[in-house]
Amino acid sequence: MNADIFLGNSDASNCWTRQMKDAFSDLQNGTVYRSDLLQCRKLKFSNLRIDLRFRHQAVWREAHGQDPCSCLKMSVAYHNWFALPERPVSDARAPFVLPEYLKMALSKSVMRSVARFRIRGHGLKSETGLYGRSPDRSARVCNLCENGDSVQDEKHVLFSCIGTEHSRH
Repeated sequence: MNADIFLGNSDASNCWTRQMKDAFSDLQNGTVYRSDLLQCRKLKFSNLRIDLRFRHQAVWREAHGQDPCSCLKMSVAYHNWFALPERPVSDARAPFVLPEYLKMALSKSVMRSVARFRIRGHGLKSETGLYGRSPDRSARVCNLCENGDSVQDEKHVLFSCIGTEHSRH
């Protein structure tokens, strides 16, 4: 009896080889990994790690060079103002280093506030001015200082705002 096995050709969504083939589809060397999987050859994990890291860092490559004051994407503000430098995709170490404040013995409320500030989960007008409105710049203008044309974002609050009520945000 000759029984051929065709890996990943099932239409079933619970077929693990099908899921692996689908996961390889947008990798730089996806056809090589798919072929190795179907031929039951060893996958070169060092190359796979590089390709996966490259795919995962796509959001940061897209955010690089964009102006956080004019772009409404949170990833652009985070990447340009708060993110630590990335290591090259070919580096075997982890691609990012933990920020120092995460290693410090700070209270939970301080850690939460810093993290919210870094990921734009705060109550500044750069975020709240967008709710329920069109992305109109006037809804994001700082109302706490005399400079009536500055957007109330993280950079403005930290470096140029002369208002004193930011502690509650």
